[in-house]
Amino acid sequence: MPFVKEGDESNPKILSLYKEINDELKIGKIPNILKTTSIDPQIARWFWDGVKIILLRESSIPRILKESIALVVSNANSCEYCTKAHGTLLQLMGFTEEKIIDLKGNFESFSDKEKSALNYALKINDSANKITSDDHKILKDSGYDDKQVVEITAVVAAFNWANVIADALGTEIENTDC
Repeated sequence: MPFVKEGDESNPKILSLYKEINDELKIGKIPNILKTTSIDPQIARWFWDGVKIILLRESSIPRILKESIALVVSNANSCEYCTKAHGTLLQLMGFTEEKIIDLKGNFESFSDKEKSALNYALKINDSANKITSDDHKILKDSGYDDKQVVEITAVVAAFNWANVIADALGTEIENTDC
């Protein structure tokens, strides 16, 4: 059970936000993590806008890699809600259970380019202040440009925030039948 109550769904700001989320995600329900923040419509709106900008928009970083980074970060942070949610999304996107398990291991089933992004994500998640030019060189040598490095970093930062929200507010895990 969440530690905070959800926002009033009759609030026009919440109704509008939920409609937008439903229209975009097309999964027939609002993810619990967004419901958990809905007691404050401005924070819920900010969270959703961040999801759209960092995770859902078209960019040169494939969505499936961003979802993989989300799972890697969430697993490293022991966030059960986000690990489960993004594992489910990856399955819906075509990942096998084995590939999802590999995201919790050493990334053997991923390309060298993907591995460099996933390892970078783990390193900045663990100790961003220890990132060096050598870490950036590995990414560049793997084929990532500066804009892509910023985007990968933003995904890691966003999921640190989401992990804190999910865990600290007691977000319940959804059924995986969506």
